[in-house]
Amino acid sequence: MGSGSRRSRTAGTHRSKSLIQAHTYLFMSMRILWLPFLLLSWTLQAQSLETVIQKGHELAVTSIAISPDSNFVATGSRDKSAKLWELRTGREVRSFLGHELTVTCLRFSPDGKLLITGSSDGTARIWETNTGKELRAVNPHKEIITDVAFTPDGKQYVVAGLKGLVTHYDLQSHQRVREMEMNAESNRTGAQFEISPDGKWLAFGEDNRLAKIFRTADWQLAYTLEYGSGWCGGCGTYMAFSPDSKNFFMASHHGSVKGYELGKGTLVHQFADEVNEPQSMDVSPDGKLLQLTTEREVQIWNIASGQVVAEFNAAENIEYNESGFTQNSRNIIIGSTNNTAEIFSLSTRKKIGELTGFLNQRDRGGIIYDPNSIWDQQIARYVRFRNQLLISRDGKSLIKGKFGTKAKRWDIATGKTQMEYAGHEKSMLCYDLSTDGTRLITGGGDGKIMLWNVSTGDTIRTIRASRHPILDIHFNTDETSVVASSWDATVGIWDLSTGKSQTYFDFENNSAYSLAWGPSDLYVFTAQGKDIKLWELDTRSAVRDFIGHQDVIGSLQLNADRTQLLSASWDGTVRLWNVSTGLMIRKFTGNHGAVHTAVFSKDEQTIYTAGADRIIRQWDLRTGKIIRTYEGHRAEITFVGFSPDGKMMISHSVDGTTKFWELPSGNEFFEHIHFGENEWMVKNPDGYFNGTEEARRFIHFVDGMKTYSVDQFFEEYYRPDLLPRIFQNRGGEKQKTLQGKLQQSPPPQIKIAAVPLEEEGKAEVFIRITDTGSGVQQLKLSHNGKAMAINTRSLQLPNGKDQTTTYRQVIDLLGGTNTLSASAVNNDKIESDPQIVELFSEHSGKNSTCYVLSVGINQYKNPRMALSYARPDASSFSDLMKTHGKSMYKNMAMYTLFDTEATRVNILQKLDELASVIQPEDVFIFYYAGHGSMVDDQFFFIPTENLRLYDLGSLKKEALEANLLQEKFRNIRALKQLIVMDACQSGASVELLATRGAAEEKAIAQLSRSAGIHVMASAGSDQFATEFAELGHGLFTYLLLKALSGDADGAPKDGKVTVYELKGYLDDQVPEMTRKLKGKPQYPFTFSRGQDFPILVEDK
Repeated sequence: MGSGSRRSRTAGTHRSKSLIQAHTYLFMSMRILWLPFLLLSWTLQAQSLETVIQKGHELAVTSIAISPDSNFVATGSRDKSAKLWELRTGREVRSFLGHELTVTCLRFSPDGKLLITGSSDGTARIWETNTGKELRAVNPHKEIITDVAFTPDGKQYVVAGLKGLVTHYDLQSHQRVREMEMNAESNRTGAQFEISPDGKWLAFGEDNRLAKIFRTADWQLAYTLEYGSGWCGGCGTYMAFSPDSKNFFMASHHGSVKGYELGKGTLVHQFADEVNEPQSMDVSPDGKLLQLTTEREVQIWNIASGQVVAEFNAAENIEYNESGFTQNSRNIIIGSTNNTAEIFSLSTRKKIGELTGFLNQRDRGGIIYDPNSIWDQQIARYVRFRNQLLISRDGKSLIKGKFGTKAKRWDIATGKTQMEYAGHEKSMLCYDLSTDGTRLITGGGDGKIMLWNVSTGDTIRTIRASRHPILDIHFNTDETSVVASSWDATVGIWDLSTGKSQTYFDFENNSAYSLAWGPSDLYVFTAQGKDIKLWELDTRSAVRDFIGHQDVIGSLQLNADRTQLLSASWDGTVRLWNVSTGLMIRKFTGNHGAVHTAVFSKDEQTIYTAGADRIIRQWDLRTGKIIRTYEGHRAEITFVGFSPDGKMMISHSVDGTTKFWELPSGNEFFEHIHFGENEWMVKNPDGYFNGTEEARRFIHFVDGMKTYSVDQFFEEYYRPDLLPRIFQNRGGEKQKTLQGKLQQSPPPQIKIAAVPLEEEGKAEVFIRITDTGSGVQQLKLSHNGKAMAINTRSLQLPNGKDQTTTYRQVIDLLGGTNTLSASAVNNDKIESDPQIVELFSEHSGKNSTCYVLSVGINQYKNPRMALSYARPDASSFSDLMKTHGKSMYKNMAMYTLFDTEATRVNILQKLDELASVIQPEDVFIFYYAGHGSMVDDQFFFIPTENLRLYDLGSLKKEALEANLLQEKFRNIRALKQLIVMDACQSGASVELLATRGAAEEKAIAQLSRSAGIHVMASAGSDQFATEFAELGHGLFTYLLLKALSGDADGAPKDGKVTVYELKGYLDDQVPEMTRKLKGKPQYPFTFSRGQDFPILVEDK
């Protein structure tokens, strides 16, 4: 497959061999619609800032393309999308959405401004790379597109189909310029072509191990290159031109790998005698290397010597689809059926990066159907779109399954989990809520039905309904029975008081994907494939057929008086039916692709529909006309619902995004995004955000082709109180948008380099800082994630736009890999993207020492501030570290400051003493138990001499402000640091504490970020200050001690408790125990910067 700009296979097209087979029938049976072609402006316009979720592909990566400057990679997938990635950071820039089936091939234009994609849906589409806007769609062959390319001069594009027709189009007019035919291998590979980089040659890869090469000057056949004698049907051919267009390479299934000199058409190289299942071929940009990708391996030859210089083998159950060299010829990128593209270094043969996202890491809750398998793809598709929400009856919380094997209820106003429902052995796929909101019924992938107490999370009853996944479930009107359908084509009704079966249907091979109770609960509606039927329960007879849909029916809903039925189908239509007659009242067309949900509005005057095209449409029920559309989702929408007062619409999509819309204005309030079981984030349209630390790794901002991490805007835009403020102001608070901030105040530019010095274990770091117009306020440097102190005497910051300065610093290296990261902050507190350099050192270093400073204060100068458990907590922590630390560390250095010893002066003095002796390879742990105080967005640790918690003047003189401790921790050279805080704010009202909580959370997060350390803290209000006598400790420290005693040692158990294991344990167990002891879950503040490391080893 070819392109003009060097590109042999770097913009790939080939699929795994089952791909074409899997989609041929689908393509032939679907309706191919000629799209209206609108010639849109080719002018690159000003971009708006996009929020991008790092989702990754849901299904196999079938094709890859590398941009001409090698800064970006495009990937095509069986999930019907193409994605653009920033190669340096691995960030997902945007998705190109519009194809209805697999994206089989894709290619950049020579200037990198356009991307062309081909699909099994029969279309080729041209997109602007910097906006994602679709500019053109062509459907030349009414068959699967197997290859696409731009010509090297960028004036034409070429599209090839499965059966061998190759069509050339003029890029400006989109008129057909030329059509050619080849003898394509029409079962797996389809038509394959290559255009030489100089544009003078066009090659066809044909069936029977054959290549034909044409001169483009006159389009005459120049060479026919054959494998040899004998016929080999189903043996497609892959090709590549050298960058100088002087040599041509080919490989075929059951054929050899050969190289030809184009001047005479003579064979000059033979690299392999026979290969099987080739997938792609590429020549490195420097012309020295040739790679061939097969299903199981990538082989790379030195062209001059003909020797294999590198091999990369696919992991078990993984197949490679396509590979390409980066522009520097040093790395190779491989797309495969593991849904990612992996980046390997040719010099080290090691993986150095991966283009992936949270969809590839989420817990599938035991639902292990492989959507890339032709055998599993049907049930995998059904299970994927079982992705609904339940809105509580008071409208204050939401319930959703698919959190591993759990369902969760979370508070809309805070974004935090209120309750977990755990008991299914596989993912919860469907659920229903009782009218009074007190009971929840769930159906799982394990075939079980479970009834729950909503407020307590306790199981009321379990019914083993099937050995296969439950697809849909509903209470009847009086909520004494439940109806459920299963993948095994059964539908059953069970008595909830006894768990006994009341009615049972076996539909053999025709599963009911959707269900609804009929009039008076005497009937049940089933949606089986494209058919809707109404069944009488006593006789189990079908009494009505609702005929019209052409594909799977995704949802059913009855109106309030049950006289009308609304159905949504994957055929792209929504239909309204008369229940009494079974006749269609109205058909709603205008959705593109599958419709997953259709619901009545509260007043039943309109309906809302949503599905594959990611748009919510509101329709007039009487006229069938579209009233309004709601756009913003970036994945298929599976749920639309409304708050009880009808003032808010809530929608949910398969990527875990829940959006909240104000009605009737249609403005988006905010979005809530779940990443797996424990991670979440909320963001409003202005860019303000809150969420867990891990979740922020999967979200970033994009402006055109430039990406920004969320943490670049942490200081200004991280708002733990975001949701309460939104609801308080009904979304109307005027704030500076992130887009506006970026336009007026771009972050500085940073470059970093590091050079080892002759002195062993030393290196010099060079950081170049450029002012882009908004000043430079601060330089940050970290070593293995730990913030380093900057020598302010030698630091000179640029003092004007486009001014540049260089900062130099000598550092101590640790043995192994040393990762150095630099960033700079402008005057508006916007941080540059960190720039990273790595150095490997064989310096062995010294034996590490673990330094522990434990501070515990029961006795305060003000007797009303006295605590009961702070000192015992600190003492117990020290004892535990001393006892268990001996097995972990060569040396232990323990320091304590209790009660009257814990003065401001003593704490600061001890930190300074430790800073003078602690080395980079050491470990430093600081434990604090006592009072904390949050005043005017400043967090204070309260030493023993303090008299007042909330007097700012006194606090500045007598307390320890978090920013001061940040500096102290930064000056301590240990690269492994952990800060543990069990600080409470007693003596304040619950309301005041709630207000301070969000500011405190941000302050603790800033402490972690600024010092580059791990911080784990109890929420500073009375949430954890309540000292439970039966525990013998404050609740937070009680769980901390249990964790470090071995309870946090996660799978696989290795006898060690690491920082991240401790963090995960506290994040899980603190809310669970507070729920049991206080009736509702509360959450610790845990923030991590720097590398994970073991804290303790269990004594044997």
